[in-house]
Amino acid sequence: MTRLIVLCLCLTLTLPTFAQDDLLNELLDFYVADQDPSVVIYMRYGNDSAIAVRGLANLDNTIPAQTTDLYRIGSVTKPLVATVMLQLVDEGTLSLDDPIADYLIGDVVNRIENADVATIRQMLQMTSGIFSYTDSDRFEDATFDNPSYSWTAIETVAFAYNEPSYFEVGRDYYYSNTNYNLAQMIIESVTGNSLADELQTRIFEPLGMDTCYLETPDVFAQNIVRGYSLYDEFEDITEINDGVGLGDGGIVCTAEDLAKFPTGLIYDLLTDETLDKMLSTVDDGDGGFYGLGIGYDETEFGMMLSHDGATSGFQSTMQYLPDEDLVVVVLTNNFDSEFVSDLAYDTIDLALNESYP
Repeated sequence: MTRLIVLCLCLTLTLPTFAQDDLLNELLDFYVADQDPSVVIYMRYGNDSAIAVRGLANLDNTIPAQTTDLYRIGSVTKPLVATVMLQLVDEGTLSLDDPIADYLIGDVVNRIENADVATIRQMLQMTSGIFSYTDSDRFEDATFDNPSYSWTAIETVAFAYNEPSYFEVGRDYYYSNTNYNLAQMIIESVTGNSLADELQTRIFEPLGMDTCYLETPDVFAQNIVRGYSLYDEFEDITEINDGVGLGDGGIVCTAEDLAKFPTGLIYDLLTDETLDKMLSTVDDGDGGFYGLGIGYDETEFGMMLSHDGATSGFQSTMQYLPDEDLVVVVLTNNFDSEFVSDLAYDTIDLALNESYP
């Protein structure tokens, strides 16, 4: 769907009265208790918005979460990194059909199966077949042995060295985090800048996402809520670095600022031609469809752009219905939450139908 079509639909849409913050708080009653790790919902519907939060930012000190708190967003980072890459395509610096090998050091190309032939498009769309470093037992062991180590992109992709590819390039889909740390390496190679700087100047500043940053070692866990995982009880795993701060999942943000990205993507950041390429999808094998760094699916509510994330004590989802001009962001500092997507869907249903689960 081109930007022009979306714009026409949004201009002709008659918006119903928007659910207020207290309705979102009532919705949270179904999902989270005051003494649980926190959940924040932000919903923007046309020109109206609402936000609600429940639970604790810090369990040890029983500090209640605030709507302005910062959370790790995990793999919701990927659409933003893909957008930076596609801006470089718009600028003529890259082509989607360029082999990624043109921009990577020889060791990466020679030791990661498929890296010698996969294209930028296949890397962004998870059809490269390249092994995901997060599937490596060696990476899991290394994180366990040294949980505070600050990984670089090249160090993580090295865990894909000499591992078999999942399939021949372009023949299937497999969600591999290695793809997006390779994307980080390519962005930094062709721009001469860090990914953190490119995200800041290309996305955060233009869209007014003032609280957002890439979690580099210099700003590790800076001003964020504590992140938890449920074992026998909730344990604080905020300081465990399992590759946070990289291209596959390293952004920190508030819910309200993250919600600025989907409309910025549609209207401001890419040309119509490149946006259409981003939203050209393949079957993800799990009932959905994946474009270049973002899901684009038909749902009961209409066409939806979306992405989920999970990392080091946190989960997230960002969902956007362009025909309705409705965006929902849900963030939590509970890594083991099983309801994030359900809560987002119920929030959408509340906005469109004023109904409860």
